Amino acid sequence: MFKRIGLRIRRVRMDQVMKQKDLARKIGISQGALTNFELGRRKISLEWLVKISRVLETPISYFLVDVEPRKDESTLGPKDLRLVRAFQKLSGDPKLQADYLHTLERMGRHVERKSGKGQRGR
Repeated sequence: MFKRIGLRIRRVRMDQVMKQKDLARKIGISQGALTNFELGRRKISLEWLVKISRVLETPISYFLVDVEPRKDESTLGPKDLRLVRAFQKLSGDPKLQADYLHTLERMGRHVERKSGKGQRGR
């Protein structure tokens, strides 16, 4: 279990292009201790996992592989969750949220057309 938690920590850290020494410094542990967490050689306490979760801006549930994720998070990766959180922050302004969603949908259709995935008859 701790190895899977460590792999997820490493994946999120690398997705955010954060060096191991920088994350270790931000949470107040040595780089060696973080290495051991990421490799699953050292059990990680809930306290350290909370600190890591906050610095990486990733829900703690993402790291806890034995905890049943919420239905809306079950297939989402760390980048997806960051996008959802950013979108939720716009909830105070429904028009802004709608505009943002419309823009993302248009960008998605544009990418599909460029890659040929959205073309029919091929």
